Amino acid sequence: MSSSNLWSPISGPGSEATVVEVFSAWLVEQGWECKDLPSHGDYPAVDARHPDGRRLIVEAKGFTRDSSADLDSGYGRLLRRITDDPATTYALVVAGTVVRFAQRVTSEVRSKLGIALYTVDFNGRVVLVDGTPL
Repeated sequence: MSSSNLWSPISGPGSEATVVEVFSAWLVEQGWECKDLPSHGDYPAVDARHPDGRRLIVEAKGFTRDSSADLDSGYGRLLRRITDDPATTYALVVAGTVVRFAQRVTSEVRSKLGIALYTVDFNGRVVLVDGTPL
């Protein structure tokens, strides 16, 4: 893969599509089932269910020309989806290269909102930055 693909917002390891694909595959390995959702429209990046009844709503962001604003948008989309359902948890999953933008919202605030922060690195490794593990 050329280095130009590493920074593409559409494809490659830093793209949102790759972040969603890798995180979804990781969830399946953990026993979750991911709903098939349209790639466009007002849907979360991932809507997953665990056999024990838990639900996970995920917004994902990759590297873009304006990752800062995109991360703000990701938080806004998550906030609109938060309900009082105790079986539903929330996560923001980002490419490792943009985690600094996600961390502008402090871990204390994310904790109060019940939002876990995960990264997907260029090697396809999923890492919990902070929040409650699944």
